[in-house]
Amino acid sequence: MQLLFYSLFLIFNWSFSVLPTSDFSVNTENKKLEITEKPQFKLTERSTPNGCKQGGCSFNRGYVSTRSTNWVVVAVYVQTKAGYWEKKEYTRQGAGFIEMKLSDCNYTGNYYAFACFQDDGTCSFPDTYKVEEMHKQKDQTPKFKVFKVDKLTCEGSDTGAKAEKGYVYSPNGGQVEITLFMEKKDGSWRKKTYLFFGTGMIELDMQGCDLTGNYKATIRYAS
Repeated sequence: MQLLFYSLFLIFNWSFSVLPTSDFSVNTENKKLEITEKPQFKLTERSTPNGCKQGGCSFNRGYVSTRSTNWVVVAVYVQTKAGYWEKKEYTRQGAGFIEMKLSDCNYTGNYYAFACFQDDGTCSFPDTYKVEEMHKQKDQTPKFKVFKVDKLTCEGSDTGAKAEKGYVYSPNGGQVEITLFMEKKDGSWRKKTYLFFGTGMIELDMQGCDLTGNYKATIRYAS
């Protein structure tokens, strides 16, 4: 087997490198899984826990994809705000959903997941120190992308635009500052600034009948 360390963080088409062992993926909510014999895991539902004042993450549900009906083990590694990683294992038979119930105000939203067959003696999971070391070797620059821009129905036949959600990737799990600019029909730009803790979806709530739908954005770690 080969261990694929994916640098595909959700919406961003970043390259991946292949290292010796099985299928290791990171932040994969929007990754389309090809159904093969080899098991793969995809996070399908996450949220922010109630009562968390500065970020936090609940990993609610994930999906195992495989043609096989054999038992599968999934190891999930989650990053804490202190920078270290915690590991939790799940098992299920064949393809289907896993209720993860993994939640803490101390989680940054960054995670890695590893899946293999329970009876595969050649498969082994890395320890949390190896995951931490690997993560630190990746690009630590925060990234942001608007996830969804829709047309806005306006008076008469006129249309505007609304930016509903965006995706934030904060490699170290810290607070970031995002500045979103949306183009107005007169050629100027509307500006809005957001603060966000960790990695995950952010509500943008920026709309107007004077907007074209074009946008640009900057992101940096908050001081």
